[in-house]
Amino acid sequence: MTENQSSVASGPVVRSEDPAWAYGRAVPDARNNTQCTFCGKMIRGGGITRLKYHLAGIPGDVGACKKVSEDVKWQMKQLIEDLKKSKQKKRRMNKEISNPYDVEEEEEDDHHHDEGNNDNERGGSKSHSSVSNYNTKGKEKVGEKSTIKSYFAPRTKPGSQPSIRSSLASKQMVEKARMNFARWWYHANIPFHAAHSVYYQEALDSVAAIGPGFKGPSYHDLRGPLLQKHVGEMNDYLLDVKNDWKVYGCSIMSDGWTNQKRAPIINFLVYCPRGTMFLKSLDVSGLTKDADTLFKLFDKVVQEVGPENVVQFITDNDSSYKSAGKKLMQKYGTFYWSPCAAHCIDLMLENFSDKRYFPIIDETIQKAKKITKFIYNHGKILALMRSNFTNGRDLIRPAITRFATEFLSLQCLTKFKKELRQMFTCDQWVESRHARDVMGKEVAAIVLEDKEFWLQCQQIVKISEPLVRVLRLVDGDEKPSMGYLYEAMDKAKENIKARLKNKISAYIPFTSVIDARWDRQLHSPLHAAGCYLNPGIFFRPSFKKQKDVTKGLLSSITRLVSDPDEQDILSSQIESYKKSVGDFGMPMAIRQREKLSPVAWWEQFGNDTPELQKFAIRVLSQCCSATGCERAWSTFEFIHSKRRNRLEHKRLNDLVYVRYNLLLRERNIRRTKDYLDPISLDNIDLMEDWVAEESEFLLVTEEDVSWDSIEEPLTTMTLEDDNDDDDDVVVLDEEDGENDVVLTDANTHVYYGPDVNPFEGWE
Repeated sequence: MTENQSSVASGPVVRSEDPAWAYGRAVPDARNNTQCTFCGKMIRGGGITRLKYHLAGIPGDVGACKKVSEDVKWQMKQLIEDLKKSKQKKRRMNKEISNPYDVEEEEEDDHHHDEGNNDNERGGSKSHSSVSNYNTKGKEKVGEKSTIKSYFAPRTKPGSQPSIRSSLASKQMVEKARMNFARWWYHANIPFHAAHSVYYQEALDSVAAIGPGFKGPSYHDLRGPLLQKHVGEMNDYLLDVKNDWKVYGCSIMSDGWTNQKRAPIINFLVYCPRGTMFLKSLDVSGLTKDADTLFKLFDKVVQEVGPENVVQFITDNDSSYKSAGKKLMQKYGTFYWSPCAAHCIDLMLENFSDKRYFPIIDETIQKAKKITKFIYNHGKILALMRSNFTNGRDLIRPAITRFATEFLSLQCLTKFKKELRQMFTCDQWVESRHARDVMGKEVAAIVLEDKEFWLQCQQIVKISEPLVRVLRLVDGDEKPSMGYLYEAMDKAKENIKARLKNKISAYIPFTSVIDARWDRQLHSPLHAAGCYLNPGIFFRPSFKKQKDVTKGLLSSITRLVSDPDEQDILSSQIESYKKSVGDFGMPMAIRQREKLSPVAWWEQFGNDTPELQKFAIRVLSQCCSATGCERAWSTFEFIHSKRRNRLEHKRLNDLVYVRYNLLLRERNIRRTKDYLDPISLDNIDLMEDWVAEESEFLLVTEEDVSWDSIEEPLTTMTLEDDNDDDDDVVVLDEEDGENDVVLTDANTHVYYGPDVNPFEGWE
């Protein structure tokens, strides 16, 4: 069955396995006729090939589809390019069969063929060598090729049929090519994980297809014209993503970052359900970081995105950012300023470990760090632990924030308590010189003799785990979390109470911290509206805060919808949702409340109330955190290294724009239901405090050097100090001349002095 034979004259329609059939159908009893599923256009003749040109929008003898999405258009262009390449490979194979060894002769034949065409067209003479001819064609191919090859397996994949040239290549030739490539890799200091790039094999294939003599892009090409071509390509692709802003709304995320030269940079990203898009970065060197300056910067970004598309503007909790956000709300009145939920929850965890308020927790964390620093800074001890006791697993669990890392690492220590105690009593440890060191003895004493340490680790994990789970919920941008945050915080508090057996004196200090941060910083009417519009929570029998979230919903409608008539329509339609009238009350709608995502549920069952459906989708499609900006730190850190810090900011911005959004496009093309965020956090160093000794204790000897010490994590510096004006939110007072700290919870006051153990009485 050929590609164009997509249907037969009579009988059942026969289709090929071409991926393009997902977007078209064969017309029965009409040979080679197809119909587009997007616009319904009937394409007469040409079969699946003409359908591809129709969907790809390539001008010719068939009109372009006006309703196809950009993702499908890119896919169709890729299929057409692959078909052309397949035909070219067949022609090369024929030449290889006739002359499989003499590569120069093959190149010369191609050269004569090309020059013959040029002579026929222009009557000119030969002016270029075969090598330069291949260079020209190679540059055109490299500049033209840009999409992800995931539709047809290249011959370089395992199990694919090798080309004749590669089959005839000796093992020595293959090994020489691999060695040459590896030598360049090591000399250029390229990270090993770059070999996982989806574009890695594609680049090798394109060079191999050209043959010997191809000259790679120059230094100027890479930093100039090729970079600008990729910026233009990204702009074209992101136009389709921006169209989703009109339907789903978007959240602008802002965060500060400081490069290795201490130059402050502010990143701006835009979130919508299609993914987090890097918008731009601004170098704010020489600018005063006050509310007025930030407001002017933020205002320009809002104008660029479009105020009508913005649902919320997310920043961290620094006072100047907060004031600038409030000014934005006053100017436009159609969207919210929201604090970063991940940052607020991290501040709660920070309060849990603050030695001024919870000295026992701080003391336990410091002991845990002493253990991990000792193990991770001595290669033999680390190797002993991994090989003989933890089965290759580590004690450190990096998380999105510093304080979440601390609590998760305590969880790991508790999990491997038995193994650690065995390690510090085994023969290898006893015979090691480290067992006789002062620090080694101190660490061994903590692990083997300090029973209070292990008890406290268990209790700290108990109280921190619910908050860490909420942090994970709001951190991801794969699934919008706006509909869940409000209820998640309540569940976290209830979970902490239950874990502490509802003992008031035990849980009040911790729930007071959560309440203070929530009430004065994190809580927003938008969170309440999301909870109200999430059917999986609102209609749950155990949910008891309908009145509270109703107030937040009405406040959100007033701000996000400026037309009074539309506000009245929404108010009336809310009753239908609340009372499960119409489609809302269908048995299927009731069953699917907790099975479908809130957005999917409204898209399927909200058609009876179109205005409320549109409003609900815009609210529920938002994220709660600006951690997407922190994911860009690794990209900035990688690009803005010491070797690149002479780049002007415009080029740096273009590099990050291309690199970050290439990952977004890759995810959208390959996205599956459980596909995780591909933007790596490997370069954000959250483990430094747990694995790095202070300089006076770092005495590296020959036996301590291991492969793990070569790959040092990058350090990331934020523009803002963690200890900003938020620190005084939780604590009401510290008495003059006293160390007593007061934590308040509605009607209860709990006092902790320096000699009071908050864990006293815990089982």
